Amino acid sequence: MSDKEWIVLSSTSNGYQLYDPSEGVYSLSPTRKKVKFREERILIGDHVSLDEAGFIEKILPRKNTLQRPRLANADEIFVLVSCIQPAFSSYLLDKFLSLILSSHIKASIVLTKADLLKKREFNALKKRMEDYQKINFPVYFLNTHDETSLDFPKLKEDIKGKTIAFVGQTGVGKSSLLNSLYPDFTRKVDALYVNSGRGRHTTKEVILLPYPDGFLFDTPGFSDLELQEMTRLDLASCFPGYALYKDKCQFTDCLHLPQSKGCHVREEIGKELSEDSYQNYIKISEEVKENERWKKKL
Repeated sequence: MSDKEWIVLSSTSNGYQLYDPSEGVYSLSPTRKKVKFREERILIGDHVSLDEAGFIEKILPRKNTLQRPRLANADEIFVLVSCIQPAFSSYLLDKFLSLILSSHIKASIVLTKADLLKKREFNALKKRMEDYQKINFPVYFLNTHDETSLDFPKLKEDIKGKTIAFVGQTGVGKSSLLNSLYPDFTRKVDALYVNSGRGRHTTKEVILLPYPDGFLFDTPGFSDLELQEMTRLDLASCFPGYALYKDKCQFTDCLHLPQSKGCHVREEIGKELSEDSYQNYIKISEEVKENERWKKKL
């Protein structure tokens, strides 16, 4: 087995496209006809070592994994939400953030298409985002076309030297942002797929691409998000901002619901924690509860 460490960039029918960060070279590791049993599936972003034949021999220890989209070893996840078209949804944003925090990954918020809002609408949304900044989420506002305006320069600076994933629902402008950050992005992605025998890339799966100051995950958009693997107790710990106050609840298994006794989180609603997000929490908690019921029936 070689000591060299490779990073998994993409998965194709021909094998795994790999990258050696120490030498800046690419390689294709073919898929075994008879795959040995693995407790862990290979994920995009995995760091791996190869055997003498060039097959992936070992997955190196992961920093973290994200359930959806499935990826590994991200330094930070940027959740993209549109100010308009599609309409801003704090409910979907809170779901995304809960999923990311459950994986112990740092999260930031990017609001796109800010220039399509009227000034009054923009100011109202900016005020709403203060609730997230208060609980330690960086927030960036971006315009549709002018990449030099609003928070784009700060965003570009903040991702330097990191492995970053942009996630969000379909139509929020993720591809536009990636190409603004790295104008050569689309050509590089297409080249990666052509070289692996796959043809042109469409964002239906996760890929990872080296860029001059780090790595960028390209991920598929989706219209809804289900927290299939999460329990209500998980949600009570990882919902945005609640980890800051849950340890002061009277009971360690507190679910922070209206009927929960001795709940310190509820005492902070309307103060340090948003009432709007609390309504989202109750709704999401009911969805997770329903998922738990279905699992028990299986």
